[in-house]
Amino acid sequence: MNEVAFSVAPFSWAILAITVVTSALALRSRSLEDALLLYPWDIARRGQWYRLFTYGLVHADVLHLLFNMIALYSITFVLEQVMGTARYAALYCGSMVLSAVIPAWRHRANERYSALGASGAVSALFLSGMLYFPTAKVGLLFLPIPLPWPLFAVLFIAVSIVGSRRNWGNIGHDIHLYGALAGLLLTVLLDPRSLEIFLHGLFG
Repeated sequence: MNEVAFSVAPFSWAILAITVVTSALALRSRSLEDALLLYPWDIARRGQWYRLFTYGLVHADVLHLLFNMIALYSITFVLEQVMGTARYAALYCGSMVLSAVIPAWRHRANERYSALGASGAVSALFLSGMLYFPTAKVGLLFLPIPLPWPLFAVLFIAVSIVGSRRNWGNIGHDIHLYGALAGLLLTVLLDPRSLEIFLHGLFG
């Protein structure tokens, strides 16, 4: 990290550092993890609304943290520069909360349900990035061939919907889905020109 990079994207560096440090501490302290993760039972009964955001600062294990941070690192700096720090911070924090609201409501009576990880916000960033760079291609660790960004977005949403309905794996597909949708909505609301950029990129 250098001074110029930090001045260009201060929120990106801050959220990366906060997430890594908090996750590392939580991996060594089960009580800290329990206090921060998304636990609808405590939200509904104890009013612990902060969990709608803090769940994104802790992760299940090192691999979970590493995957989310690599994905975040790949998009966060360019998106903050395009949107501006204030809008980008609102997008990140807002999508983190919005991606958890519906799951928290649905599972408010389920004492066993919990979720954690930054993937809701990361999903939002990838859908937000599509609006600004509709002609670019996206390649992830599990995608050996880069896909056009709009195609990636459609496939991501489709997989999230099916995964949520069929409970594929120990993955919060519902949070991914609501995060992606929140990313689209918040980006257009925060920066209406993003929709113009997207349409112009697709249709000229």
